[in-house]
Amino acid sequence: MKINLVQHLISVSVAIFNHVKISVYPWHHLAVHCCRLIFIDISIKSSIMKKALFLFSVLFVTSAIFAQDKYVYSADLKNIVDDRINIELLTPAVKEQEVVFSFPRVIPGSYSEKNYGKYVDDFQALDKDGRQLKIKKLNKNQYSIKDANKLARITYKINDTWDTPDKDFIFQPGGSNIESGKNVVMNNHAFYGYLEGYNTLPFEIRIKKPATMYASTHLNVERKNAEEDILTAKDYVYLADNPVFYCAPDTTSIAVGSSRIYISVYSATGQVKSSQISGYLKPMALALQNFFNGFPVESYQFLYYFEDPEVALADKEKGGGGYGALEHNYSSLYFLPEIAFEPRLKSMVNEVSSHEFLHILTPLNLHSELIEHFDFINPKMSKHLWLYEGVTEYFAHLVQVKNGLLTEKQFFSNMRDKINEAEDLGDFSMTTMSERVLEDKYQKKYGSVYNRGALIALMLDIFIREKTNGEKDLKKVIVDLTKKYGAGRPFKDDEFLSEFVKASHPDVQQFIDNYINGEQPLPFAEYFGKLGYEYAPKKRISVYYAGKMGLKYDEDARAIAFNEVDKDNALGIEEGDLFLSVENNPVTEENIDEIWEKYFQRNDTYTSLSIKVKRKGQEKTLSGTLFRGQLESKNYLGPMTNPTATQKAFLNSLIKG
Repeated sequence: MKINLVQHLISVSVAIFNHVKISVYPWHHLAVHCCRLIFIDISIKSSIMKKALFLFSVLFVTSAIFAQDKYVYSADLKNIVDDRINIELLTPAVKEQEVVFSFPRVIPGSYSEKNYGKYVDDFQALDKDGRQLKIKKLNKNQYSIKDANKLARITYKINDTWDTPDKDFIFQPGGSNIESGKNVVMNNHAFYGYLEGYNTLPFEIRIKKPATMYASTHLNVERKNAEEDILTAKDYVYLADNPVFYCAPDTTSIAVGSSRIYISVYSATGQVKSSQISGYLKPMALALQNFFNGFPVESYQFLYYFEDPEVALADKEKGGGGYGALEHNYSSLYFLPEIAFEPRLKSMVNEVSSHEFLHILTPLNLHSELIEHFDFINPKMSKHLWLYEGVTEYFAHLVQVKNGLLTEKQFFSNMRDKINEAEDLGDFSMTTMSERVLEDKYQKKYGSVYNRGALIALMLDIFIREKTNGEKDLKKVIVDLTKKYGAGRPFKDDEFLSEFVKASHPDVQQFIDNYINGEQPLPFAEYFGKLGYEYAPKKRISVYYAGKMGLKYDEDARAIAFNEVDKDNALGIEEGDLFLSVENNPVTEENIDEIWEKYFQRNDTYTSLSIKVKRKGQEKTLSGTLFRGQLESKNYLGPMTNPTATQKAFLNSLIKG
């Protein structure tokens, strides 16, 4: 119908050209430039000219439907079939005879191949008359479209990534979930593609949805009515950088300084609420504000998906993904287990969230040109994962210990855990691994950014403080560099380390050569020694213990219970006993970790213990003399018996100053 009207208008317009002088663009430019057409020396000779001008305006508007300077996507969340969503795209005007349409192979912030194109079905390219254009699938992610200058519309169906075990399963925070009427986790890079050469044009996403679903995202959302949203993004990189949650609304916001933080939660069984999570995050957000002296962003979105661990595909060995998060510049998306034991839930949320939130420092405000102009198909990877992930992970722990969210003991326990994890991956160049992370050999070492990378950052912080007599530290160097570069000014990847040396101290170059570019083993004893802590690869410790046993959270009793209990234990503990107190100290959800380590795991003081338990509804007191043995501690890390004043001062400046 629209096509017939256009053809009629063309014939009428040609018939009246004798009556007007007009500057005319070639036909294929008309729709793109209609808003800029200039009519020159129009002399109206009859009333028909007024009608003609009206017809021209209709012609141009109608043509613009098929030729525009932006992407207009439509996604139907109301009529989902087999976890697939129908996608339609009104394409921007294409000049070339042939063009390539791409879905991402790789995305920023996730350092492995994803190949989102393999989740696309029934891909079609159409002209303005609805005729199919010839397409050829080039690889998993790309389609070549012939006669592309006639391209008006693309349609396809998109599958989600979460449901089916696969050896190449996409880690959930980078994937998508489609549950009709319940939730849609819309990582935009997993739903929408782009035309090569046209990815800097704006994007408009028109969403049809159930009235019960609400969009949580950093993207601009025009909520047209209860069942229609329009999302907009300035270009494809920005679209891909801002995920969207669609689900029943459970949102909370908190103000921190002049910034506002939004928390959105989807909990599979309803256990976890956004108000609960906001209570966990508020102290952490205040700690980060103190660390930054204010936030570098006006708003930030935390998007949490809490899955029932009974059904989650979270075991990579069985073709699943895993729990965790993916950072974005103004938001972060989390896939985490529902946990009834609240202290565990709180510590998990805080640990993961603090890391992701700190990415507003780097890479948001300090990043390579290779990230700024990211190639979603054949990216050249930045050398500086040690910065983006390693420094961020270290700062996440440092912020918490400085603000009392972690104890000194917990901080160093976390560092010891990282030493153990890093040991399994060996010694290697962090910059080489980062630059070649998409290769299988180096992809296996990617996890090192969170352990070896964080340990390098700790050592680098100590090194800078020492070399500058405390005038500078790692945070100051990073903040100074963010002021030099910032969100809109990337650094040159090959020049950054030289810039880092200039901003810190000349001797930092040797540190970089040894431990960031180089492959030298990290000198833990030397650096932890500066803080008054002893490090030893192995150390035997005399301990007292009750026998083999563990703990679990009894959801029915809402209490801590003993499990996997050796019958020959020293205290007469039985399977399922509820743990009430030890040495007259009540056991709570908040102190159980400290109590367990002090009296059961690393007890070098108490030769006997008295505990209270509840067994089959009855309280019992259990006492006994403990066994004595030798515990061999791998990568021992503990406070020195008599640290010097210098060591104490250095430690205090690091974790308290």
